[in-house]
Amino acid sequence: MLDRYMLGTGKYTEDIRDIILEVKNYLNLQKKYLAIDAAEKTTVILSAVAIAAICIVFGGIILFLCTFAFAYWIGDLLNSIPLGFLTMAFIVALLLLLFYCKRNAWVIQPLARMAAKLFVDNNEEEEP
Repeated sequence: MLDRYMLGTGKYTEDIRDIILEVKNYLNLQKKYLAIDAAEKTTVILSAVAIAAICIVFGGIILFLCTFAFAYWIGDLLNSIPLGFLTMAFIVALLLLLFYCKRNAWVIQPLARMAAKLFVDNNEEEEP
């Protein structure tokens, strides 16, 4: 009986060693997958930030020039350039107040949805 047990332990030891090697290999692959997944998500976030920054800069330049043109146009209509600029300042202040009041719906919620989609929904799609 002892001989059968001794002969069997070599096979069991090999099987356990193979299982340990497979587990190590699996853990290494999971680590690589997490690194690639983190790099992909970082790339998406950084590209969104870069695009937003470019749009904000160009949008700001366009808004500044249009505001300047409208201020002169309103000044011509009112026969007072300073009054045209004051009117445009008032309009821009109203738009800023509107944006501040709607910041949750226009900025915070879309960013939260994007982050949730990026970090949460991605894992659900991979499951069968």
